[in-house]
Amino acid sequence: MDLQSRGYMHPSHSLSRSTQQIPSTARPTRLSSRRPFHCRTKCSIAVAEPSISTKTLNAQGQMRLVMMRHAESEERLQGIRDHDRPITDEGRSSAREVAAKLAERGWLPDVIVSSDSTRTKQTLAMMAEAHPAFQEAATLFRGSLYTVAALDGQTRKHLQEVVTAEVDQRAEQVQCVLCLGHNKGMEEAATSLAGNAVRLETANAALLQKLGDSWQEALAEEHAWDLVEVLIPKSQLQH
Repeated sequence: MDLQSRGYMHPSHSLSRSTQQIPSTARPTRLSSRRPFHCRTKCSIAVAEPSISTKTLNAQGQMRLVMMRHAESEERLQGIRDHDRPITDEGRSSAREVAAKLAERGWLPDVIVSSDSTRTKQTLAMMAEAHPAFQEAATLFRGSLYTVAALDGQTRKHLQEVVTAEVDQRAEQVQCVLCLGHNKGMEEAATSLAGNAVRLETANAALLQKLGDSWQEALAEEHAWDLVEVLIPKSQLQH
């Protein structure tokens, strides 16, 4: 089945549901299937190495989930819809920084599920500049992830449906999923999964992990995920 028949389209096309390669200033590549306390950690500080390797953890069924809010965006301007607001220069820098730290920690996504807003797409494009994995991962943009974020307590359940549908289409094992979206939904979903209050400012990324082999079951469980850390850009720590 070709990409067009599955609803894949370029970011410059319609903002309807699509699975597509994210925009990037780097040379475009074809999508591939390559493979308990709220800790706000400086991105410039490396975390300790785990006692067992990532490969061993994954072999035991370690599932990794990155819950990330879009980078800083421009204020609302007359004539520009909220959906279409672009990210700022600081937002571009922050997105690249957090992507680099995710790569350092080995938290590279196999699947990315994102809102289709301009600011989430641009955030992902900047992350792809920092590491090619964010361009090569199977990526699904959904308009519903923009609208559901404003509804009380709905984002986690919706992410469960969207992530499960995308993972089920893939023959290989999916070990890491990046969810990129908006508040208040992203904070509520991360808090629900971890069982601890999680605060996500712009370009913040909550790293959660859990033993299991079913994304549908794992995302249905409240308070069952371990919150490893929350990455925040250095610029926010200087304010």
